[in-house]
Amino acid sequence: MTETVTVTPLFGMDAGSNPLPAGVPVVLTPLVVAPGNTALSFGEDGEQDTVEFTVYFGLTAYRPDTDAWVQTTDVVKDDYGIRVRDRDCLARVRVWQRPRTEPSGVEVLCRSTTGRSVG
Repeated sequence: MTETVTVTPLFGMDAGSNPLPAGVPVVLTPLVVAPGNTALSFGEDGEQDTVEFTVYFGLTAYRPDTDAWVQTTDVVKDDYGIRVRDRDCLARVRVWQRPRTEPSGVEVLCRSTTGRSVG
């Protein structure tokens, strides 16, 4: 069985600090979903930022909704919503491109933040 994730574009806040409507969710199939690797706490009683999962994609991703291959970074961007294994998270995206002989790809750290709602 192939694992999928759902990416939802989030557009931040308007001038009145109200959340702007989210974009259309896109289902993608990653190369692999791995456990997360960090926990950051801001201030003594501040929010905690935890990476729940690390999701790896190739440089291009297949979009079944459009039946097309696209650049992964056109679909997944920093602070977009990403749902992995029934958990809503926010994306932190890093691209690595290696010289000819080494693999390249897109690493997405999927972080959940206590006290915040995603999507």
